[in-house]
Amino acid sequence: MDNLLDNTDLKQNNDFLIKYHSINNKLKKRFLRNPNITEASEQFNSLALHCEQEEAWQYAGLCLTSVARCYHTLGDTESEINNLLRAGRHFLAADKQNWSIGCPSLGQENFQAATSSFSEALQVCQNAPEFSSIAAGSMLELAMALGPTPAAGQLVKKSIEIFPTAHAFDLLMSYYIKQGDYSSALNLSNEFMDLLESSVTSHHSAHYRVFIRKIEINRLLLILIQQSTVQRLSPGVSEVLEKFTSIEDNWSANTHMSEDEFILFQSLVLACQSKDNDSLLALENDLWKFLDTEQKDLLRILVKIVINE
Repeated sequence: MDNLLDNTDLKQNNDFLIKYHSINNKLKKRFLRNPNITEASEQFNSLALHCEQEEAWQYAGLCLTSVARCYHTLGDTESEINNLLRAGRHFLAADKQNWSIGCPSLGQENFQAATSSFSEALQVCQNAPEFSSIAAGSMLELAMALGPTPAAGQLVKKSIEIFPTAHAFDLLMSYYIKQGDYSSALNLSNEFMDLLESSVTSHHSAHYRVFIRKIEINRLLLILIQQSTVQRLSPGVSEVLEKFTSIEDNWSANTHMSEDEFILFQSLVLACQSKDNDSLLALENDLWKFLDTEQKDLLRILVKIVINE
């Protein structure tokens, strides 16, 4: 049975290679005849679609890099970029597929091909300023493929410089937190909050409220972690804490949290400052349902730091 499957795969591979090389040969210059690049591009794209249907992601990616090469020759920059990005995504899908069946490549060829496709798309974008938003997006895709590494962080920073988005800020903050760089995460949360609050047009959107609530919670947890390890906090950060320690009823005017959340976080600040370990453990349990996975990790770290002091 295994031999039969191997033979079937081999035949599919050979069929693809025959079709691919047949189309590729049409791009070679002939005597007194220029190659029909548009036709070749369409045929490469058709072969890519067939490979997608067969979930042969590596071959689909290879076809799309050829489509991009055709568009480069034709001077269609936008189509070139889009097909390079499509190719990169397919190579990533091929890499994921190999891991899922327990056959990861030692040389990570598909991952390297994905990185190359995204990098090439980025290079094309940088040479064409009108595609700055696409460039920023390709940086984020490559950063997400790399995971929470310093190299990925640099890509996200560059993306924010070119075209700042909530997604980019959120991704970079997540990477800082995963790397344990809470100081950089806190600085970024302050910058992100300023950006959101200055974006007047978005203040009434549901998307805005979700993001600003998340940043409020992240920032408070990061401040409490920093307060437990560092003696001095900047004036701006101190103002955030004052909002939760003030005796005035300032919940509705100063936060996008629900009243129950605000009261619990207010209690958390007081428990941390008074080193009330019993209350801290109880609050950890009460707050759990309001937090996402990353925030739960931050809360767990905070509780551990305060209890072990």
